[in-house]
Amino acid sequence: MEKEKLLNVKNLTISFHTYIGEVEAIRKVNFYLKKSEVLAIVGESGCGKSVSTQAILGLTPIPPGEIRSGEIIFKNRDLLKLDEKELSKIRGSQISMIFQDPMTSLNPTMTIGNQIREVLHQHTNISRRGSRERAIDLMTLVGIPEPKVRIDQYPHELSGGMRQRVMIAIAMANRPDILIADEPTTSLDVTIQSQIFRLLKELKSKFGTSIILITHDFGVVAGIADRIVVMYAGRVIEEAEVDQIYYQPMHPYTAGLLKAVPSLADKEEQKLRTINGTPPFLLNVPIGCPFADRCDYTMQICKEKQPEYLHLENKRLVLCWLYHKQAAQQLQQFNKREGRAS
Repeated sequence: MEKEKLLNVKNLTISFHTYIGEVEAIRKVNFYLKKSEVLAIVGESGCGKSVSTQAILGLTPIPPGEIRSGEIIFKNRDLLKLDEKELSKIRGSQISMIFQDPMTSLNPTMTIGNQIREVLHQHTNISRRGSRERAIDLMTLVGIPEPKVRIDQYPHELSGGMRQRVMIAIAMANRPDILIADEPTTSLDVTIQSQIFRLLKELKSKFGTSIILITHDFGVVAGIADRIVVMYAGRVIEEAEVDQIYYQPMHPYTAGLLKAVPSLADKEEQKLRTINGTPPFLLNVPIGCPFADRCDYTMQICKEKQPEYLHLENKRLVLCWLYHKQAAQQLQQFNKREGRAS
């Protein structure tokens, strides 16, 4: 039996008005999240990952931002139609977010304990004593040693990994249905990254929390995600289950990202693989496919017309002219280079 869609983002379009013109940051983005699922949104910096998820919590800065169109359906309600008072009841309670840099997200003038307790008091009628005990329990849950001591410390007294665990404790304080993790391990070393992702998996398993993981690094996705959405230049260009993406990427951009991940099989002197060129400037959105100038399989139509979404078997989605029936030769070349049957 298929799991219920907990969150459904439909045709989301967001622009930013700047002194040089309108930047179309998000263009008709669609994705959904099921109960107890981890959805990874992957792509280069500036592709729209964070902007699209910030809109879920009403964090789009307006102005200069403007939500031009779309719906964000959560529990049969369109979050885009709620006012700030209604959104504040959901934010931090039913949907929580972990930001990239805990040092700038945590208040340096407040103790760790008070910052956790503040979230509890905002959404519940818990007593002061009860909130302190609950804060200690949350710190224990996320693996912070000596929580009865750490609760009275300030953010600067903790390591980067510990501060990120505090951010997770704050996000999980009210047992949200959805946890949005925006590049949660960017500033951490590899060992600590592994511990944080293991913690997120444990929280999902224990509480059934649905997670949206935002990252630019395909190397961290395989061990935690159920499905992957790949974004490029403000659009979703591919969507599939994690194994489908890793073993048979369909969009040339997805294939390029995967090849850029270093492998233990690489020789020491081997150069890192990259995707040539740079993403388009969204002040002037390309007429055709936004990846056309960087793609090895570009056809004339790629430069003249936006590709249409193709819904393939196993609920796969791809935005690419390569899979049009008249592009058989180009598709054959792509499959040959990827080492699979046409």
